[in-house]
Amino acid sequence: MADPSAERGREALRAAGALRPFPAGRHLINAGEHSDEVLLLESGLVKVVLPTVREREPITGLFGRGDLLGELGVTGAAPRSAHVIALVAGSAWHVAGSRFVVLRAANPDVQRLVDHTWRERQRAADELQLSLVSPVPARVAACLLRWARTFGEDTGGGLELRGVSQDELSQAVAASVKSVQEVLRALRAEGLLHTGRLRFRLPDPDGMCQFIANADRRN
Repeated sequence: MADPSAERGREALRAAGALRPFPAGRHLINAGEHSDEVLLLESGLVKVVLPTVREREPITGLFGRGDLLGELGVTGAAPRSAHVIALVAGSAWHVAGSRFVVLRAANPDVQRLVDHTWRERQRAADELQLSLVSPVPARVAACLLRWARTFGEDTGGGLELRGVSQDELSQAVAASVKSVQEVLRALRAEGLLHTGRLRFRLPDPDGMCQFIANADRRN
């Protein structure tokens, strides 16, 4: 259930910010930069990745409409710690860091939104840590199901997630691309998944839940 107070906090940020569009592939935030603004996503889909010396940078999460980004750097007066990169074109409200700090102190609804954001991130981090003890098939299926339920569209023929690549999925579940491809083939063979370029469609979410349970039991 949506938190009315957090939604009022979003409205306060929208009133204080400027709405700007972004194309797919745009870096909305770059690690190491000065934290001078907060973003509130209005539409589209973005990924957050940690900068590393490795070729494949780990994804810490996907974010969509209503999600708040960049507030940690602003409130802590610290440089950006991660990249935020658009997967699907959309738009975001840009709120100046100084304005956000004032709003957070003066408006309980904005503070409630910040608290809600931090709780959700901690919950997601805990779920990720727990999932790492599961076999790769369960991790892949659970990640797809979670993303499709959160960011996908009900097409009438299932939940469809767009903008995410197989490589990004493999990064998110800490598995090799080859291992992920094998799981995707198994899911397609069971009629639980249809794939296209940057597209995953789950025609039977309940069946996917059963696949996850069975994979975990085989661990």
